[in-house]
This record gives sequence, structure tokens and C-alpha cells, in this order.
Amino acid sequence: MTGEPFLSIRNLTVGFGAGGAIRAVRDVSFDLEAGKTLCLVGESGSGKSVTATSIMGLHKPGSAHVEAATMRLDGINLLECDEREMSRLRGSLMAMIFQDPMSSLNPALTIGFQLREALLLHEKMSTRAANARVMEVLQRVRIPDAARRMSAYPHQLSGGMRQRIMIAMALICRPRLLIADEPTTALDVTVQAQILWLLSELQREFGTAIIFITHDLGVVAEIADDVAVMYAGSLVERGPVHAIFENPAHGYTAGLLRATAEFVPGEPSRGRLEEIPGNVPSFSMLPQGCSFVERCRFAVDSCHRRTPDWRDVTFGHASRCDQPVAYGPTANLTVEVSA
Repeated sequence: MTGEPFLSIRNLTVGFGAGGAIRAVRDVSFDLEAGKTLCLVGESGSGKSVTATSIMGLHKPGSAHVEAATMRLDGINLLECDEREMSRLRGSLMAMIFQDPMSSLNPALTIGFQLREALLLHEKMSTRAANARVMEVLQRVRIPDAARRMSAYPHQLSGGMRQRIMIAMALICRPRLLIADEPTTALDVTVQAQILWLLSELQREFGTAIIFITHDLGVVAEIADDVAVMYAGSLVERGPVHAIFENPAHGYTAGLLRATAEFVPGEPSRGRLEEIPGNVPSFSMLPQGCSFVERCRFAVDSCHRRTPDWRDVTFGHASRCDQPVAYGPTANLTVEVSA
């Protein structure tokens, strides 16, 4: 369909437990264009990873109840795909990089075998051709002495190198959507910068659309085109990265920025950190009204009574908040976003 976003999600809800009663993701909607990066931001347990695994169809049968009005990728209705079709799409059209490579790589198999297996599964090519592609991809992700590394096992590689292997595995069949679930969290800042640069370089070369899941706003400022902020299973704000950073329109987003204090990407944080009081509520005991109401310093009576509707702040920037004017520009913050 002409003009249709590359990835379009509408009203995604994911429940666990009997009848899906515990909803870990509620009414999530966003679009992603080809070649762009959407950063999905929020505290641990906010529903970011569940959103990603639902798009990938990675929940075990019967473990999750997934509903959505729309879940389309490159014109394909993912809601109508059975497990065989989803298995075909994973790796070929879409792929995912996980936070911990050691839990994703098989410790008993060599790196070369694991990369080659994906190619033989999704593409009709000889073992010789598959080995050549593996070598090409390993060199592309800057693995030194790639021929020797093909016969290595995961435990014989450094953390940064294992993460590069995961990126290689995700990109081996040249997918058009890449979901990266906090792939740099456990890495030191130097290796993290190298991984981010590598993803950006590969995106420019192949036009890959990326969903990057993180809680690190410095990373967001470096790589994002658009940002979607999640809290307690729901999106609370979404828009272009410049708009979100310069004019947050939800109390939670403003709190995240204040907790980051003054920062310039690539430099140490400066200034006093300002924490968000309280804790994220349990999915089974969400407060009435806005889910952030008990932690929000700007809350008014209406925030306790009803769940706010989406409000347009500026073009492409929307917030689910009844008090968007309360936050204004991020006063006392110096936030430099990469062009």
C-alpha cells in the first residue's frame, strides 16, 4: 500500500497469566520508516522487551496473549502469520540482537557454524558460499582475524567481540528490520561507542530500520531519529528526538531527563542527579487514572480520575498527559543531540 509505514503497530496489548489478565504491554502504537531508528526508552520492567518479542513472535505458545489492531511489517500482516511463516521472516526480513550474547550463542558450537546455520536455513546456497558470506560479515563487523574466529567458541571471545558476533548473526541474511535490545548495556564505554558506530554504518549502507531498546538517554541522543517513552507497559510520549529532549511533554519523560542531569553525548555527566520518587507500580496494581500519577510532581485531580488521552504537542510529537505545559523546555539542562 502506497504511503504505508515500513512497520506499523496499533493498539498492541500483551497479557500473561490466566486469560492474559496481567497486561505487561497495553495499547502501544507507533510507526517506523525504513532506514530510521526508533529508540524505545523506559525503566527496566516497563514493557520494552515484551513489545520487541511480540513483534518478533518469540513468545512461547500459550505463554502470552498478544492482541493488536495492526501489526504490519513491509506490507505483511504479522498477526496472520503462523509459526512457520514467522520462522521464515525471522532472520530474513527481521532480526533481533539481545543484551547478553552468552545466553543467545550456543557455547557448544563454533561461531562459524552458528552463523552458517542461519544462512543455510533461510537462503539456498552451498556451504562454500555460506562460508564466504560468513567471512564477509565478520570482516564487516570488524572481527579481527575472521578466518580463525570462525572456529572459535563463544567463551574464547571478549564481551565486545561476542556482541559483534551477535550483530553479524542478526545481519547475516540482510534483514530490513533490526531490533536491538540493550545491546551495549554490559559493555564499557569504548566498546559501546564502537558498537553504536557500527550499527549506524550498517544502517546507512543497507537502509535498515532499527528499534533500539535502551534506558540510556546519552545513547538515544546519539542514534535516534524518533523516541517512544514507555512507562508501566504503556507509551506515554513519542516524537522526534529533538522535540522529546528539548520540550518533554510528560512528567515521566521530564523526570528521566532531570535524572540524567546535564550531559553531552560522549562526555561524563555533569551536575546533580534528580531522582524520580517512588517505584514503578505492579502491573496487577496500577493506580486509577494516569499510571505515573503517584510519582508525578505536576499531578492534578483529573490525573487521578481518568487515563489521559493522546495530545498533540507539535507536529509528530504527542504526549499522553493532561498537563503538558507544566514541563516546558528542559530548563537547566544542556542536551546536545546529534544531527
